[in-house]
Amino acid sequence: MSNIVLFGVGGGADTACRYFTKDSDHQVVAYTLDADRRDRSVHNGCPVVDFETVQDSYPPDEYKMFILLSFDGMNELRIKKYEQARAKGYSFVSYVASNISRLEELQVGQNCFILENQTLNFDVKIGDNVVMWSGNHVGDRSTIGDHVWISSQVAIGGDVTIGTSCFIGMHATIGHGVSIGDMNFIGAGSLITKNTKNDAVYVQPSTKALQMDSKDFARII
Repeated sequence: MSNIVLFGVGGGADTACRYFTKDSDHQVVAYTLDADRRDRSVHNGCPVVDFETVQDSYPPDEYKMFILLSFDGMNELRIKKYEQARAKGYSFVSYVASNISRLEELQVGQNCFILENQTLNFDVKIGDNVVMWSGNHVGDRSTIGDHVWISSQVAIGGDVTIGTSCFIGMHATIGHGVSIGDMNFIGAGSLITKNTKNDAVYVQPSTKALQMDSKDFARII
């Protein structure tokens, strides 16, 4: 068990706190935030301290850290704070839901947040600072690079490589043996069957609205 400091006091930190509290042996003991954004000294009953001096109150040889920030800017802020905390000497815990079906120990890096109902096949490797929301499938021998954000209900085939700092939206599908370049944005519902280049963007168009209102349509069907 580790005593952990969570970065932030927003929705991500609150979500992380609930999962750590209900489904891990780790204990949240404090929060930290950039001094110019800190608007409180207590959050969820725990102290909130300036990130610039967090190591003075919670030294990295005694406490670990966890950072759950969004995928905005291709995960840029989460990467920045992760690297700043690491430079201070912190190591990081990961949260992996206890109800994930596993026949072997999972290969998961640090500062990962992997929620419930994943299907992770044999020899899947997950890097550092990765977020996987609930209900994804990852096939045998696939590798997910550092700083990736995977939304819900994503299907990833076997022998797939996901590059660093990618975002993969809900219900996207990546075929067997495909290599995804670094910093790819793969939008919801996209189908990727060939290798991609770095910085690529794949976005499916929204479903078009019919030129009738819902009551008229209901009468037809």
